Amino acid sequence: MKKLLITSAFTLSLVFLLSSFSKVQASTFEKSKLIGTWEQCDSLGNSVETGMGITKYKIITPETFTVIQGYKEKGIFGGIFFGSYLLENDIYTEILTYTDPQMLSIKGTKNLFYIVFDNDLMHINGINNPYKQVWKKVVKL
Repeated sequence: MKKLLITSAFTLSLVFLLSSFSKVQASTFEKSKLIGTWEQCDSLGNSVETGMGITKYKIITPETFTVIQGYKEKGIFGGIFFGSYLLENDIYTEILTYTDPQMLSIKGTKNLFYIVFDNDLMHINGINNPYKQVWKKVVKL
């Protein structure tokens, strides 16, 4: 009986360990898909510009993200904010640590999104926020 109990406990521990390991592996794999430079686009992958000719870019490294608004015709950028992020299963969380002076109202916010990858497109849909965006990978790091 004691031997059966020890074997059962060992087997159960091994199952939990392996299932935790597989979750870490999946998160690491998905996180590697994030890394690169992304341009905001429509659901077909076409660039999206505002009426003022602004295109948004998201640059994601293994530890941080940055959002830049680029004015292609003028060759300038603005509206920058950046911070850290988390990826847990299909939930992508951005923690905004730094902003430019015009965007101080969003500093310190934490935005959660459901995330889905579709080839070179990344779809993020806000959880308790209004953001629903599609990004196309333009540079892989």
